[in-house]
Amino acid sequence: MKLKNGEVIDEFSTFVNPEKHIPERVTEVTNITDDMVENCETIKEIFPKILEFLGDDKETVIVAHNANFDVGFLKQNAKNLGYEFNYTYLDTLSLAKDLFPDYKKYKLGKIAENLGIKVEVAHRALDDVDTTVKVFRVMLDMLKKKGAIFIEDIDRLAASEEAKKEEYKKLKTYHAIILAKNYIGLRNLYKLVSLSHLHYFYRKPRILKSLYKKYSEGLILRKCM
Repeated sequence: MKLKNGEVIDEFSTFVNPEKHIPERVTEVTNITDDMVENCETIKEIFPKILEFLGDDKETVIVAHNANFDVGFLKQNAKNLGYEFNYTYLDTLSLAKDLFPDYKKYKLGKIAENLGIKVEVAHRALDDVDTTVKVFRVMLDMLKKKGAIFIEDIDRLAASEEAKKEEYKKLKTYHAIILAKNYIGLRNLYKLVSLSHLHYFYRKPRILKSLYKKYSEGLILRKCM
């Protein structure tokens, strides 16, 4: 759905022929079968239409729930088909965690339910998009009240001070081997281990990059993966 000034001005929806069997689990969730897509266009034929619908990447901002997942597929297909794909995008999942820090779950349907928004059908494109639009309108009103005018303002203003302290919990984690090469490094390593357990423990102890830079003297970051 294309949104302008808070109103839906256009819609685009189509099945895509994946040119392979749809797994049973996907059919169970979406009710989309092989027969339904058998005579549909392939992604090669549909992708130009998607880009036409999106319009100028300098003017359009993509909004999606768990946007990295959806935009990841768009980027990969753009790369495979030889298109540029440089759209700015907003993730209503991340925004929800900033704007509604007290929520226990952040699935789109659960957020809508908490906001009093009725969800008719889930896991079908336009139904989910319609729910996202309704949730995003609430978010936009909240962001405007916080003083957000431009898209650049969102990261700065969306989260409360309390939520900002919990930002590290959203970050992807990587395994690292850190070696101490002298006594100063050993002392800094002990400091990092202590901070990761006492102040930045979420499912596992975490060392933030900013902390490592602060206490990196005498240390060697051997391996990350």
